[in-house]
Amino acid sequence: MTFSFSFCGACERLLPDDAFDEEQRRRRQSIRRCQDCIAAGNELVLMKRGKARDEEDVCSVCQLPLPIAMEESMLQPCCMKRVCNGCILSAKKCGILKNGCPFCRTPIAIAKERDILAMVTERVAVLDPVAVCFLGYHHVRGGYGLAKDPKRVIEFCQKAADMGAKNAHFILGDAYRKKWEKSSTEVCTDRDLSLQHYEKAAMEGHIFARFTLGLLEYKEGHRDLALQHFLISAKMGHKQSMDTVKILLTGGIATEAICAEALQEYETAVEDMTSTSREEAKEMGADNIRSFII
Repeated sequence: MTFSFSFCGACERLLPDDAFDEEQRRRRQSIRRCQDCIAAGNELVLMKRGKARDEEDVCSVCQLPLPIAMEESMLQPCCMKRVCNGCILSAKKCGILKNGCPFCRTPIAIAKERDILAMVTERVAVLDPVAVCFLGYHHVRGGYGLAKDPKRVIEFCQKAADMGAKNAHFILGDAYRKKWEKSSTEVCTDRDLSLQHYEKAAMEGHIFARFTLGLLEYKEGHRDLALQHFLISAKMGHKQSMDTVKILLTGGIATEAICAEALQEYETAVEDMTSTSREEAKEMGADNIRSFII
C-alpha cells in the first residue's frame, strides 16, 4: 500500500494525506492546515510572521518608521539609505544639505541619471544588497539608462534576495507573476515561484507583498486568508488594506469587532509615521523635495 504525505503550514509537520480534509489538501503547502491545527485554532506560519515592519523600515536620519508611500522618501544613491522627505526638508532649512546626502553628507549634485547609476554601481561593487536590488528593479521599465530586460530583473533581484533584501523578493514575485499570467498552461511553475517570493517578503514585514497576497487569495476564493493578509498590512498603516477590510465588513466577511481593532492599530501606525516636518514636506510636494537633492 502506498501512502501520500503533505506538509502542514501551521504545525510544519509532514503528515499523511488523511490528516487533512479535502479542501485543505487542494491548497498549497504554505496555506494548508491539518485537521488537528484547525481544531486547535493554530495559525499558519505565514500569518504568524511579518506582522510588524522590519527594523530597517525607518528613516536613516530621524529613525521614525518610513512613510509607506514611496514618493514620501528618497533612496540616496551614495549610501543606499532611505531618508524621509521631512528630514530632507529639515536638512535644507538647516543649511546642512548643500546638494549633499542628508545621511552621509556625500555631495550628490547630480544632473543626469547616468551619474546616479555610477554611484549605485559603486555600491554594487561592495555587494550592497539594496544597490543590487536597485539595478534589478530598474530593468523592469528601463530606468536610469538600463535596458528593459525581464531576465536581468530576475538575475539581479535573486542575487539581492539571497543577500537578504526583502524588497527583492517582492520584485521577483511581480516578475514571476507577469510570466505566469501570460502562460496558457494550467500548471505553471512561475505561479509557484511568484507566490513563494511574495510570501517570503510578507513574512519579513513587506507591506505591499502582504497586500498582494490578500488580493490573490481573494481572487482564488480564499476569503478567510485574504482577510488575514489585509488585517496584517492594515495594522501596519496601509490605507488601501484598511479600506479593503471595511469593504469586507459590509460583505459580511469581517466582523465589526475585527474591523474596529484593525482601525485602532492602523491609526496608531499612521501616527507613528507622522511628524511636523513630514506633513510640511507633503504639502510642498514630492517633486519640490526631490529638487533639493538632484
